[in-house]
Amino acid sequence: MSTFRHRPLKRPGQQPAPEGEQQAPPQAPTPTPLPAKHSSVSLLRAKTQRRMALRGRMGLLRNKNAEEELSDVENKMLEHELAIAEELQANLLPRRLPQLPGNDLSAYYRPSREVGGDYYDFIEIDEDHIGIVVADVSGKGIPGSIVMTETRALMKSEGCRTMSPTEALVRVNRVLYNDIKRGMFVTMFYMVLSIKKGILTITSAGHNPMVLFRKQTNSCHLVNPNGLALGIDKGPLFERTIKEQRVQLMKGDRWVLYTDGVVEAMNEQNQQLGPNRFYLRTKQLAEKTSSEFLSLLVEDLEKHVGGAPQHDDITIVTGRCVPEGESGILRPPSGVFRPPTPDAPPV
Repeated sequence: MSTFRHRPLKRPGQQPAPEGEQQAPPQAPTPTPLPAKHSSVSLLRAKTQRRMALRGRMGLLRNKNAEEELSDVENKMLEHELAIAEELQANLLPRRLPQLPGNDLSAYYRPSREVGGDYYDFIEIDEDHIGIVVADVSGKGIPGSIVMTETRALMKSEGCRTMSPTEALVRVNRVLYNDIKRGMFVTMFYMVLSIKKGILTITSAGHNPMVLFRKQTNSCHLVNPNGLALGIDKGPLFERTIKEQRVQLMKGDRWVLYTDGVVEAMNEQNQQLGPNRFYLRTKQLAEKTSSEFLSLLVEDLEKHVGGAPQHDDITIVTGRCVPEGESGILRPPSGVFRPPTPDAPPV
């Protein structure tokens, strides 16, 4: 149901991961320095940012050299642009978390100072199916917000028309490719949850793998279907590359979607949090309520970062298949979800 494909070796006393899932490293990791090599998506994102001379100067100041000092007027222009981008972004995030019987959902979002392009959403398909999406746009400022706005609108339109995440992303990519600048792209993890059956149907457009905690084996696995980022190819390669996968959730299982701002968060020594540390903490906190899970996870993230500046948005969406005897709806139906401020705890 609803960011490595080989089956892991079986360790003594350990059950192998089910087909399509990768066993997450069980050892306690130390903070990892910024690696010399990055994934293809990370390299493409870095190249895009260099070429477009990011530092927030993507709209009114797009022709300004990144090394040049800004005048007082230009600083005000930049502040104005970022304020518009922040407002656009805040208005796109869901105001209410869905109340799903047997499921405990929660979400956390914190924008960076430069206003990135993260977004998440819940798409109501019918009474038994809901789409869950987490995405990351490569650009920042107003251009990134505009791409995110179009991506969200396309997903709202196409997601409710089909139960197939792959079919929805294929349609979105065809439109998005023609509308966005070359060099910009969107990574996305999209899945459809069958509420009654507890099945996630999953697809990924070059996004981080989903972390899946299995209560039965007390282990974390990575679910990472093949896929190309949206907006890079007009169709043929995208459609050949993207794959769809199904996961049957059991009582007590937890899934976690996130953007790379989480695992790439750096401290003052330029050390990333790293995926292994994130997977380990997910396993340790998996049986908490989703609200507690996010509060403790974000607390750990803040301890790691310390006083270092935040250069990328941080988005985490998680859900737990509630065991028998526990309430599946942990928030009052009238509770309105609003994105927390940077210093506020997650809802």
